[in-house]
Amino acid sequence: MTIMLYDLAGADGRRFSSNCWRIQFALAHKGLPYETVPTRFTDIASIGDGSHKTIPVIEDKGQHICDSWIISNYLEDTYPNTPSLFGEGGAQGPGRSYSQFLQRWGMRAISFPLLNVIIKDIYDRLDPADQPYFRESREARFGETLEQMVGDREKKVEGFRAGLSPLHTCLDDQPFLSGAAPLYPDYVVAAALLWPRTMTRLKLLGGDDPLSAWLGRMLSLFDCLAGKQPKEWDGV
Repeated sequence: MTIMLYDLAGADGRRFSSNCWRIQFALAHKGLPYETVPTRFTDIASIGDGSHKTIPVIEDKGQHICDSWIISNYLEDTYPNTPSLFGEGGAQGPGRSYSQFLQRWGMRAISFPLLNVIIKDIYDRLDPADQPYFRESREARFGETLEQMVGDREKKVEGFRAGLSPLHTCLDDQPFLSGAAPLYPDYVVAAALLWPRTMTRLKLLGGDDPLSAWLGRMLSLFDCLAGKQPKEWDGV
């Protein structure tokens, strides 16, 4: 049975949500057949019984499951005979806890700083039906206009790049964050970087950044699943 993934989409159908990209990578890693359903912010309430407030949501075996971490664990536990997202030991190994740590760290070190750099670009690339909701909800949440949030963003980019140093160290002597082959931690970080790559022309990785070469490897995985996505950056 094909799994349905409700995937956040912009004005031209491009898929930009880092949370949703984690699940696309996870499904591809496990070799599970799936289809994506392009979904606007204003469409989320129409999924399933209408109780979901965010995506990704997957529909599998007659049920709807929400939240990228919950979905990833569901896939690992429900399909144990497919390649593990978490490495040696699978669902029972230490890789699950490490992956959860990486996801939480990535939210604070990558996603939150990025939001203060690209939030206006996101707004500009949303379907017009989503723009009023996005502006109103985000400005109420952060207490600033979108334009104020991205003020002085060049300095914010410098701080963002400095925060990536632990990842640089990890890639000094191995091709992926998880070692010789990619696992869920790689998908978490790649998904976070696909977000700006898809939505802003402000290139956030320098050409000499070790993450650029690593991201190139991630973009080529699974028959260039992510590499085929529309992009705003030149190069990687």
